[in-house]
Amino acid sequence: MRGADLTQRLLAFARKQTLQPRLVTLNDLMTETVAMLKRALGEAIEVSVLLDEELWPTMVDPSQVEDAVLNLAVNARDAMPNGGRLVLETCNVTLDADYVAFNPGLAEGDYVMLSVGDTGSGMPPEVVERVFEPFFTTKEKGKGTGLGLSMIYGFVKQSDGHIKIYSEPGHGTTVRIYL
Repeated sequence: MRGADLTQRLLAFARKQTLQPRLVTLNDLMTETVAMLKRALGEAIEVSVLLDEELWPTMVDPSQVEDAVLNLAVNARDAMPNGGRLVLETCNVTLDADYVAFNPGLAEGDYVMLSVGDTGSGMPPEVVERVFEPFFTTKEKGKGTGLGLSMIYGFVKQSDGHIKIYSEPGHGTTVRIYL
């Protein structure tokens, strides 16, 4: 089972996994996912949800979105061993030429943004630069495979999206996924 799971993760990272995109509203998906997250994160972590009521539908594989949110939430939990706050947010955004100029390979246009933020320990810039590398992990030996964020990166890129991480030591981390 672990070998099969690892193979699935590697395929996702390699962007060769077959996605099953369909038109979904991320708000509905987030509402369904929150109950599961609260159980997985424990009582020490407050989960807040900010959903744009006018959110556009988007073409995406819903199981990959759920996996991404769960992975980000578990990473957030690990960065908040004494508790904290996890914020899930959705909104419509238009990425303009200025933003695209600083993010090569990204097209201007309308996107649905899904944000997962925490009040955890945060990461220094040299770690943020490497988090999407396969097998790179900030966790102690035996606690992580280093494939979680690389899988999310692969899924987002395969879905013609964009992902950005904002983090500062002592001030938490926010991951924004644009689909």
